[in-house]
Amino acid sequence: MKKYILFIIVGLFSLQAKSQFLNSIAITAGGSIGNQKYFFKDPVAISNKKYIPGVNFGVFGEFFTRDYIRWVTEFQFNQKGSVDKQLETNYTNNLNYICWNNYLKFRYEMYNVIPYILVGPRLEYTFSESIGSPFVTDKFLPLHISGAVGGGVEFISYSNFKFFVEAFYNPDIMPAFLQSDLYIKNKNFEARIGLKCELSKRKEHCNTPTYVE
Repeated sequence: MKKYILFIIVGLFSLQAKSQFLNSIAITAGGSIGNQKYFFKDPVAISNKKYIPGVNFGVFGEFFTRDYIRWVTEFQFNQKGSVDKQLETNYTNNLNYICWNNYLKFRYEMYNVIPYILVGPRLEYTFSESIGSPFVTDKFLPLHISGAVGGGVEFISYSNFKFFVEAFYNPDIMPAFLQSDLYIKNKNFEARIGLKCELSKRKEHCNTPTYVE
């Protein structure tokens, strides 16, 4: 079942890439720190777990050549989880996700950098999990939706390759885990670097004045 879901996601990405104008492609890698919030139903209680580090890497395509707004679609591997600290010991929850991310990108070209904001949803597929918490007695959902808002800076280069840095806040929109007496939501903070290859022949304006005789 998981293989079929992954195949569908890859197929959707391929169809969109063919139907839209692909401006650039990029690879990214970085680190993250995340935790989980447990929502108990009987009795009603909320428990914030401790943060745990992780890694992330991905590949994305950027579409359109608009000056101020573009669309980014990405496949990303991302690690999440938490440390459930109890009196007797600490229990570690490790989750590996494959995510299909879609963002609106709001950008502004300056002389030597391009700052931008990214906002949009992520469809997250549970690739693997290792759960230590005694409260979690079932598997995490195979698919769930989270949201992401982030910012970045792209450094101007007059070659086709450009270096950039980004940071994201990524909270779950729907529960990642659901059972009769408990549901769980993830929260992640991510930082990453990347290298982008421009496929378009369009050059950045860089907001520099143009000399006219």
